[in-house]
Amino acid sequence: MMEFADASPAVQVDPAEYHRLLGYPRGHVVIGRALELAEASRDWYARHGRPWIYARQTESLRAANGSVLLDGVPFAARRLHTALQQAEAHSAFLVAAAAGPEAEDHAHLLWEEGKPDEYFFLEIFASAVVEHLFTSAGARLCAWAEGQGMAVLPHASPGYSQWDIAEQPALLRLIQSGPNALPGKLESLTSGALLPKKSQLGVFGLTRHAVPPLANLVPCHNCSFAPCQFRRAPNRRAGCQPAAGWQPASSPSIP
Repeated sequence: MMEFADASPAVQVDPAEYHRLLGYPRGHVVIGRALELAEASRDWYARHGRPWIYARQTESLRAANGSVLLDGVPFAARRLHTALQQAEAHSAFLVAAAAGPEAEDHAHLLWEEGKPDEYFFLEIFASAVVEHLFTSAGARLCAWAEGQGMAVLPHASPGYSQWDIAEQPALLRLIQSGPNALPGKLESLTSGALLPKKSQLGVFGLTRHAVPPLANLVPCHNCSFAPCQFRRAPNRRAGCQPAAGWQPASSPSIP
């Protein structure tokens, strides 16, 4: 089973994605005080942030009767169940990623110091980091799957449509039951909230179809990883296009 852990992944948050999370409309030019705050948050995180990513392939997958069994553990994730069945998925990847507690701790300090603007911009940047990490994880999995003649499906997470966030503790326990420890500390409250809160868990289905049989199962539509050499379709939100002259690479490996 494929597994990878990265205790110091490169973080290159796309300014457009950061500005989107800040609430700016697409194409808006950020200037003045807002630009200073955005750049300060990016610089602080580059110096102090400790992000990480972990992914491992499940030993077994079964989607039946509205339930998804990952290594024998049932999850009532109906939308994921439908996608796995439609794609004839035979396996899945369990993924965890975190921006680390440093930004949260510093943002709290900024709030206590009466600096709400600095607090807000750093909080949002940490959220952008988590999105970027999950996108990067998906890109790595896509590269690996491409070399195997398979395809990775769009991910689902507890709290997404038709998947109760209350199942997040069970998913975290399953991820932590793998052969190796996570690169960073992560825990879940009974409510499903994660600590540190700038973290995410998810499941990426894996199918032996080199191209998923239905267009809505192509992860490229929601992936903003612009330099990806395996893109088959444009990102509906960001407009990323397949690279000119795109051809499948031979046996790419997970970095």
